[in-house]
Amino acid sequence: MGVMRDNMRNMAERDVQLQDLEGKSNTLHVASGTFSAHATRLRKEQEWQRCKTRLAIISVVLFLIWILIFIFIGERMTFLIISAVLLAIILPLTWCGIRHWRQQEDQESFRDVDGYPLD
Repeated sequence: MGVMRDNMRNMAERDVQLQDLEGKSNTLHVASGTFSAHATRLRKEQEWQRCKTRLAIISVVLFLIWILIFIFIGERMTFLIISAVLLAIILPLTWCGIRHWRQQEDQESFRDVDGYPLD
């Protein structure tokens, strides 16, 4: 009878240990999910920052090239008209592309830790 009581006591202690382990496991799962979400958000923010820096550098270089062409070209009025038309076409396309890219990032951020969309 004493052996049975010892076994029952050991089994109860094991049950408590398993419940404690399960609680710690759930806490770790939530913490890792939060860390993963924050890391993903930070990576995307840094990627966007790099993209803005590249766009700024490219814009400055293109502007300098435009100024050099403007200085050395003979038909300045035609060049200005063509430049204005190209600018009117390129700026909205760039704006729409950046807006579309940002919307895709926002949609991806509304996913839970496992990668499935939230309901």
